[in-house]
Amino acid sequence: MKMMKRTLIVATTSYAGMGPYVSEIVNTFSPQDDVYFFFHDYEDDFFRKNVKKELHGKSVFYREANSPLVKILNLLTNKSSYDSKILHFCLEKEIEIVHFINGAPDRNMQCKFKQMGIILLSTVHDLEAHEMDKAWYKMYRQKILNERLAENFKVSERIITNSVEQFTRLKGMYPGKKVFYHSFPSLVTKEIEQGKVIPVEMKNLEKPYILFFGRIEKYKGVNNLYKAFSANSELSKNYILVIAGNGELGIDGIGRDKNVLLIQRYIMDSEVAYLYKNAACVVYPYISATQSGVLSLAYYFGTPVLASDVPFFKNIIAPNQAGLLFESGNVQNLGSQLMKILTEDVSGLKAKEKEYYCSNYDGVALKQQLMEIYESQN
Repeated sequence: MKMMKRTLIVATTSYAGMGPYVSEIVNTFSPQDDVYFFFHDYEDDFFRKNVKKELHGKSVFYREANSPLVKILNLLTNKSSYDSKILHFCLEKEIEIVHFINGAPDRNMQCKFKQMGIILLSTVHDLEAHEMDKAWYKMYRQKILNERLAENFKVSERIITNSVEQFTRLKGMYPGKKVFYHSFPSLVTKEIEQGKVIPVEMKNLEKPYILFFGRIEKYKGVNNLYKAFSANSELSKNYILVIAGNGELGIDGIGRDKNVLLIQRYIMDSEVAYLYKNAACVVYPYISATQSGVLSLAYYFGTPVLASDVPFFKNIIAPNQAGLLFESGNVQNLGSQLMKILTEDVSGLKAKEKEYYCSNYDGVALKQQLMEIYESQN
């Protein structure tokens, strides 16, 4: 058996779903593993709170406010304030592999790693930036960051992805690079699993509900879900559409629709269980998605899933019969499939979802995949 090189896992952000994604991967390791951790935390101290205590002795929690000033400075200098701290930590601990589990170091950092004899691994989450609808200055900042990230990945020699479709594309795009795959982690944290809080907005709900959960972005197709729901009198008569998550919808009149409940705020982990356990079904109407952790939430809580047939969902749902699919962007097909999942027997579908969760969201297997990637580096 190969001896694994001493590894440092770097997490540059806990924004949106990145926090649970990172912590669920990190928490598969033990203090006995030759792995260290560097976390960029914001004011909420997400990583410090969610990374298990026994790993804190092998971790650096670098706290920096997620303020407009910090964002502007990082944008202007194209440099993170913690770069020097990572390099110092690598020297101190004699690190041999650095794995950026999100984000990617710039060329200058990559050169320094090379000079130090350190092997660099970078996880690619999305090859293309998602379509967004934000204020112009946020869009401009995001455009620059996406371009820099893409450029940094181009010069990375070793890349990891959690998407089977993206793995195939990366192999074709960069035949000279080493490309690796490991499973997407479950996003069911301990707080989500044990959560018992009922969202205050739902305490007087009188009808069963259809759920959309997640940060509201244009590429997630929430407007198509609303069109399908409101166009079908049977649906709007018998169900409430619950849209839960931060973000701007941009749908005229939706706030006045008595058959729609908007919970447009940050949803606490302790509230997630109630949302999923009590939903008649959950809909993921994405227009694009290369990978996502939302399926793990639905599968864990046994919520029937209806998703668009974008590659990530299709590659999981179709071969495993773990949910229903509709044609992405086709509002009429979305409506008919929504009626189907609400009116037909879904006990077999729910059993398939549970089976998939138990087989594929296994922390032991995920850790083994990563250890094999680390052990194969030379």
